[in-house]
Amino acid sequence: MRRRPRKGRSVRLCPQCGSAQISLVAGSIVGQVYHCQKCDYVGSLVFETEVSEDPKPGDPG
Repeated sequence: MRRRPRKGRSVRLCPQCGSAQISLVAGSIVGQVYHCQKCDYVGSLVFETEVSEDPKPGDPG
């Protein structure tokens, strides 16, 4: 099985407010629980997306 090459870094986002200020509170065999510092969301559902690396100075974009 081939993996796609990574083009950026992966970021987790809160499903309630969209903030990236989310941290893992607990994780075990049953799953993970996340907490958002911005809106106080607590739950196992988070969105994960890739963010491209910052462009180099002088590059168009």
